[in-house]
Amino acid sequence: MESLKIAIGSVSKQPFLFVWASLLYLLMFSLLAFAAVGIFLIYFMFLSVFGVQLELGSIPTIGVFVVIGVVLCLILNGINAALAMAYERALGGEKISLTRFYSYALDKAQYAFGIIIVRNFLWLLTVGPFILLYIYVLQDYEYMDLAIIVYVLFATFIIHMIFTPALLICGTYGTGVFLSLKKGLGLLRTKHVFFIGMYILFAIVWLLNFLPFIQIATIFFAYPLVYAAMIVMIKNSIKVESEF
Repeated sequence: MESLKIAIGSVSKQPFLFVWASLLYLLMFSLLAFAAVGIFLIYFMFLSVFGVQLELGSIPTIGVFVVIGVVLCLILNGINAALAMAYERALGGEKISLTRFYSYALDKAQYAFGIIIVRNFLWLLTVGPFILLYIYVLQDYEYMDLAIIVYVLFATFIIHMIFTPALLICGTYGTGVFLSLKKGLGLLRTKHVFFIGMYILFAIVWLLNFLPFIQIATIFFAYPLVYAAMIVMIKNSIKVESEF
């Protein structure tokens, strides 16, 4: 595909820019993880000062986990948006500074998080009834557990694919939730066959990120390449006014 050829040319010409963007992402992700651990340790020390035993099932502890989880998801989605912006700038030969990456992540976190909320809500509507049906009605039927697993995986793949253009548009152009979703669905209407193929490739590369040793090559080379190819496809297919 043309978008993949353009991405390969850009990555081959200036690979450091894409490696640098990936490094910024890994740095921000690591800092976020350490911050989450630090918040929980502060909570643990706070309980220790007052002689209260830590109970994972208690309401305050669950509340702390929920707050940490929401904040983590919010900022993590902002980091993902900043990564898309950094790859888009790398396609144009521009290097993104750490401070700009950080500020962009915080600025666009709410929009990317909003898209994720819509996506997860749709996923829950699509998958939830079948899971409940299996638990309360179909659990004793042979092969039903396998059928539910296959359906959940398939539905998850389709829904994530549908919302990926919106997330990329949000990160690349800095657009809000509604406009990102609108333009993302517009892309799928015109380029659905090509995007499905690209997303399958992206899913394979994403899974390879979890394999030891191989993940080094995928994180710094294969992942930026496929990510950039999807961004090129978006830029060549739809017209969006940048909001930054």
